[in-house]
Amino acid sequence: MILKIFKTQFLILVVCCLLFVASSVGAAKLYLAPSNQTIYQDNSFIVEVKLDTEGEEINTVEANLIYSSNLLEVIDISKGNSILTLWLKEPDIQQKEVSLIGGIPNGFQGEEGLIAKLIFRGKEIGEGIISFKENSKVLLNDGQGTKARLSFLEGSYEIIKRPEGLPVISSKTHPDQNEWYRITSLSLYWDLMEGAEYSWILSRDPLTEPDEIPDKPEPKEGVAFWMGAMEYDLKEEGDGIYYFHLKQKLSDKGWSERITYRTMIDTIPPEEFEPQIGQDPTMYDGKYFLSFVAQDKTSGVDHYEVTEVPWLSFEKTKEWKMVQSSYLLGDQKLRSVIKVKAVDKAGNERVAEIKPPYKITWGDALILLLILIGIGVILWSAKRISAVKKFPISK
Repeated sequence: MILKIFKTQFLILVVCCLLFVASSVGAAKLYLAPSNQTIYQDNSFIVEVKLDTEGEEINTVEANLIYSSNLLEVIDISKGNSILTLWLKEPDIQQKEVSLIGGIPNGFQGEEGLIAKLIFRGKEIGEGIISFKENSKVLLNDGQGTKARLSFLEGSYEIIKRPEGLPVISSKTHPDQNEWYRITSLSLYWDLMEGAEYSWILSRDPLTEPDEIPDKPEPKEGVAFWMGAMEYDLKEEGDGIYYFHLKQKLSDKGWSERITYRTMIDTIPPEEFEPQIGQDPTMYDGKYFLSFVAQDKTSGVDHYEVTEVPWLSFEKTKEWKMVQSSYLLGDQKLRSVIKVKAVDKAGNERVAEIKPPYKITWGDALILLLILIGIGVILWSAKRISAVKKFPISK
């Protein structure tokens, strides 16, 4: 009897395992990269939110994350190079949650689909956890909005106290590790300790470890090195995120833990885009509005600005207004030149211009005629005055 019960329980266990494996096969996966890392307290680090479609083709992603808000703080979110080209709403940051919702009109299939980059700060010592909420979902690109099977991988980030005696790296060219810059010449500096040796490496990988062989400055073409004060020319290397990793060895101690300085470079403006004028009875009370979406592959679009210049105005631009991805037009007669500026996080700009079609009325023609007459009178008067000065009338 006992043997029979044991066999039954064993069969149930095997079936459950098979069902679990079957449900996991072919399921899309939301994950974090890196999935674990050690960070010094008060330092910041980047976590990439990624998607592996497991062979499926998807067109919509809703990634809702929750994090240890007592240990971690979200500093910024970058949409640069995201597979999501149509954001249904801007990334939303709450006290302990982040929401990322967007679509891919042509669909996506792949193992490393970048959703967004999150910059966190380790504010307290402990193990910070970042995980996906169960209401996260991805939809298949099947025209029916079918939910794909989905699995999640969370991330664990150990925040520790910075050991004493480690070098402090700074930069005059890129002073804030959380900001994007257009400068490609990178200068780094740290104070040298007497008798110390150093090993370093510049990498695009946040987890690269310098070897434990002392480095010596070696001047190269376009790159100048001085121990403790070095410069890199990254123009040919291209835009992106760079990590300078450094280790220190004192005469009476072994090699220290790795110290890292992050630099983020973006020199390319957002891609060209075409604003569209629309009218919808469900939006803005049926008035004309402007909609636009620009893409930036590196740092991501930070904000938009709009200006409207009346067609009879002699001004090239008027005051720029910071707006969202849609904007209620001030000139509802559509008689203004409209300019939209997309600005990325490094300050690079791309301006798009549209000249709305409008009908010239008799009033417009009259105004234009009066302007031309006025200009003619001014020119005639100036000519007469010039002639009088050249040939004055004698008394």
